[in-house]
Amino acid sequence: MCRVCLEDKPIKPLPCCKKAVCEECLKVYLSAQVQLGQVEIKCPITECFEFLEETTVVYNLTHEDSIKYKYFLELGRIDSSTKPCPQCKHFTTFKKKGHIPTPSRSESKYKIQCPTCQFVWCFKCHSPWHEGVNCKEYKKGDKLLRHWASEIEHGQRNAQKCPKCKIHIQRTEGCDHMTCSQCNTNFCYRCGERYRQLRFFGDHTSNLSIFGCKYRYLPERPHLRRLVRGNKCAGQNYKDLISGRTGNQTQHLAPQPVLLSDTFICISYLLPL
Repeated sequence: MCRVCLEDKPIKPLPCCKKAVCEECLKVYLSAQVQLGQVEIKCPITECFEFLEETTVVYNLTHEDSIKYKYFLELGRIDSSTKPCPQCKHFTTFKKKGHIPTPSRSESKYKIQCPTCQFVWCFKCHSPWHEGVNCKEYKKGDKLLRHWASEIEHGQRNAQKCPKCKIHIQRTEGCDHMTCSQCNTNFCYRCGERYRQLRFFGDHTSNLSIFGCKYRYLPERPHLRRLVRGNKCAGQNYKDLISGRTGNQTQHLAPQPVLLSDTFICISYLLPL
């Protein structure tokens, strides 16, 4: 019997404490720990205080989670002479006579081409490679780009940054709903936030939804907007959970408590960031 789900399933004793845990429970537990960025993962058995071996963790992870776990492992082991590629996270070690080159020399020596994705980047400032421009000038130019993007011309921003891949996108026509051509992220051109939707909470186009665009409702009064939307969220969520609303029909159910996770969303929205 599995010590976690208490069901009769095929099990394998854990190497550290020899307790029985089914494969499904172990994989769910390990995936959750990796999503939290944990490298040293404790045994899921509460009375065991040992850490699981790296081989055990990797064997029971999906391919995607395994890549993340190995990346976190490398991050914990590197020093200033090793950095991940800004695009694919492949690690590159830059050493010359045991030291990183001094800034007084030509900065072209910092040019790195990733062997995995072929992305060319600068090891010194960890940015895309800037031919003919030193790191200081490049950073200054990046600030100028952000300033230009935030300026309002013809009733809209010059450009908006994708919330995922961070590239700047300029809108020439159409609505506020943008789709990044590089990573396919859907976001709002006016506020720069991702488009999100959750049952009972509405979406980005809803005036009173906690996911709604800040420019759609009381843009000049953010504290009042958060208060109104938060109250609407808590009240509507409780009403829908009690009534069991689906679509345009209402099916009356026995009273149920409001889910803690849903209440937390509403409360965290009300609190200032």
